[in-house]
Amino acid sequence: MSTNSTKRKFNALLQGLSSPRPSTDGDSPATMFGNRVPSGSHKPLDYDALLQKRRRLGFPESTAPRLDNTVSSGLTSLASSIRRTVSDATTPKVRRDGPARYSPGDREELLKRLATFQEITDWTPKPDKINEVEWAKRGWICQGKERVRCLLCHKELVVKLKKEAGESEGDALTAAEVEAALVDKYAELIVSAHQSDCLWKRRGCDDSLLRLSFMSAKGAIEALKKRYEELCVRQAFLPYEFNLHLPEDINLGNVIEQLPPDFFTRDKASTDAPNRPALALALLGWQGLTNTRIGAVPNTASCHTCQRRLGLWMFKSKEVDESGMVIVPAPMDYLDPEREHRFFCPWKNPAAQSRGHSTQSNDTADMPAWKILLQSIKNESDLRKVYEGQVKPKSKATAATATDPSTPAKTTSRPGAHHTPNISIDSTAIDDEDDEATRDAKDKERWARLRKVKSLFDTKKLKKSRSGAASIKSNKSSRSIKGD
Repeated sequence: MSTNSTKRKFNALLQGLSSPRPSTDGDSPATMFGNRVPSGSHKPLDYDALLQKRRRLGFPESTAPRLDNTVSSGLTSLASSIRRTVSDATTPKVRRDGPARYSPGDREELLKRLATFQEITDWTPKPDKINEVEWAKRGWICQGKERVRCLLCHKELVVKLKKEAGESEGDALTAAEVEAALVDKYAELIVSAHQSDCLWKRRGCDDSLLRLSFMSAKGAIEALKKRYEELCVRQAFLPYEFNLHLPEDINLGNVIEQLPPDFFTRDKASTDAPNRPALALALLGWQGLTNTRIGAVPNTASCHTCQRRLGLWMFKSKEVDESGMVIVPAPMDYLDPEREHRFFCPWKNPAAQSRGHSTQSNDTADMPAWKILLQSIKNESDLRKVYEGQVKPKSKATAATATDPSTPAKTTSRPGAHHTPNISIDSTAIDDEDDEATRDAKDKERWARLRKVKSLFDTKKLKKSRSGAASIKSNKSSRSIKGD
């Protein structure tokens, strides 16, 4: 009997395992995380009943599924995924171009915006009214192919002037009129395309912000030395001097003589000869290129004002013999350091250097920056020679004696005073080589002339004339009183 009852219980247990139980908990944890439920069952069983049945069947409890671990792990993964989704949706993305700032007077920020327009694949040359300088002065940067974007209000604009291939072409006159109208419209959009509350819409950068300052000659020479040393590090890639086409006003020999004695010495023991190609490039505004990721680029120079990059290896002759004859020429015929600057660079453009500077002297009004730098070096050299006593400063007296003797100025005559004759006083400088006797004779002659001039101004006669004039005036006043 016990055997039959055991079999019946076992059959009932098997039927209970395979038969589905009516359940309404469709969203129970076992349903959500049912990776351990048998594949033949659609509805999971109660966890306590399942454990009791496993005990009756003799299965070890170590192999039983842990509901708390399954549910807790599932809930943990679900919560983490929800947190990630929420954080991704709420956290703003980090901008690559840094925080937006309204700084119309910041020159470095203007140069950073201009640097975004340097890729020819993204920005082609435009007319002067809508060139990259005009866009950068109003807070725009180059975002992509002929596309600009404001850093402050994030407004984007496509700047398109040329017709693409496949478009219908009209006559040349109509195309020119259309392009002129587009240029005027884009010039207006530089300001009006900003959002209504954007600060760049109210005011842009000043025209004189690109101008280089040479107010301090010592500061200009220190900046020149920094550029020179950066280029000396790249000596292996620098072109030869005969590879350079320099302006006629640059005489490297005179510049080397006018620079301070410690300009070419890095330390006291340094006796290296001046690097003339490096000095020529530094005088024209070029210096070494430094990348933010890889550091110094050894074969490239750059201008930090117009962001122009210059591959030095393209202009250096590949092979030269001992006599200086070129055996293997460079890929480029020559290097013109001034011409390689961009059109708006003050190292090249005199208008950009003098723009917006009303107090600039007439001597440097129409000069590019490199000419003003040469003038500053020369002025500093002249002052240094004067301080060191190598050259005596020219005083006004020396300049007067160097010229022809002129008629002395007439003295203002007083009432009753005698007329002073025009007597020229010999003010010739005494020659250092004259002997003492000649010097004494000239001194006596000079004092005699001074006494003669002094005797003409007789104070007694002046007093008499003044008293006579006073008496005449008193007589006239008394007569007028009696007549009344």
